Amino acid sequence: MKNKLNYLNITISKTIWFVFLCILVHSSVYTQTTSNIEKFYTLVDSASNLFINDIGDVKKINLELNLGTEYSLFANKVRGKLIKRGVEIVPKNSSDGNSETASFVIDNCNVNYTEPYRDGWFGDFYTNRQVSLSGNYYISSNQIVQKFNLTEVDTINIEDVERIEDRSYPFTQGELPPEPFFASLLEPVVAITAAATIIVLFFSVRSK
Repeated sequence: MKNKLNYLNITISKTIWFVFLCILVHSSVYTQTTSNIEKFYTLVDSASNLFINDIGDVKKINLELNLGTEYSLFANKVRGKLIKRGVEIVPKNSSDGNSETASFVIDNCNVNYTEPYRDGWFGDFYTNRQVSLSGNYYISSNQIVQKFNLTEVDTINIEDVERIEDRSYPFTQGELPPEPFFASLLEPVVAITAAATIIVLFFSVRSK
């Protein structure tokens, strides 16, 4: 009987150490999730590249930015891309005949989360994040309004949602669906069952 008790104690100890190591490894591979506002900056950067590529070899531009009040923080991102490309932004009422007239518009910024799902039996809950940016731009020499609709999708831990959103900018916030009821209910049931099984095995071996 003593041998059986020793074997059971060793098995329980190994199980506890295994769970501890899994938690430790999970924590060590954690990477910080990019915020929603940073995702939007990336999309604005991509939209600006489309705009600049269509401008071509123009060196001076009379630029009108229509971003409203909600998306005005992206204005310098667009201007910075033009300047970095070597394009001079001239005043709105400039009489320079060598400048191009153009407008850049952002219509909508949106964040969506899918229904959370669990990574394994006792893993964290994750959701797919979709960040979208839409708008258009006009260049006088092309006489065409070009639309853009850009999206980035990735997977994030739902515990990070509150951190990656910015309360100062409502468009960075999205509605997160609730966790699946049965998935949330199953974890404590499995944990209690496992604990009860270990206790029963312990006392059954001890009684012998």
